[in-house]
Amino acid sequence: MVGRANGGMIVHLGVILIAVALGASNSYSKSQELSLVANVEANFSGHTFELQDVVEVRDDRSISVKALVLVDGKKVYAPAITKYTRIGMNVGTPSVRTSLTTDIYLTLEPPVRQDANEARIKVFIKPMIVWLWIGTALMAVGTVLAAFPGRRRKSTDATSAPIEAVQS
Repeated sequence: MVGRANGGMIVHLGVILIAVALGASNSYSKSQELSLVANVEANFSGHTFELQDVVEVRDDRSISVKALVLVDGKKVYAPAITKYTRIGMNVGTPSVRTSLTTDIYLTLEPPVRQDANEARIKVFIKPMIVWLWIGTALMAVGTVLAAFPGRRRKSTDATSAPIEAVQS
């Protein structure tokens, strides 16, 4: 039994999830700029960051400088600054680690030299970001469910229907 009422309740559940996630992510976000040196671990907000290398990647359209950063000793992320050769404009490309509880955003801060074996990284830690997406998905599912009325119910007579009088 789906129906409009159940779909509406699912939409409201999604709205509540989004409200809680927005409140948490805005209230408990943290950011810090870290000066990383190759193979030296830095700590911030319970996480470790270690610069593995700074590399340059070239193709026919752009030149990118990427900092390879090991996060929490598990996976290497690569925030970059890309210069598009035809436009001559630098564009920062963040690298993001997503989990159910926390997203970690890494951005590479200019100036960056490939041969320096050091880089300035800005770290943003934002809790519950994935819950914004889950709440949005719940709202979409609830909207679809609410669009269909479900089973038709048999209408009943009104409680104020006239009563036939018995004549004697």
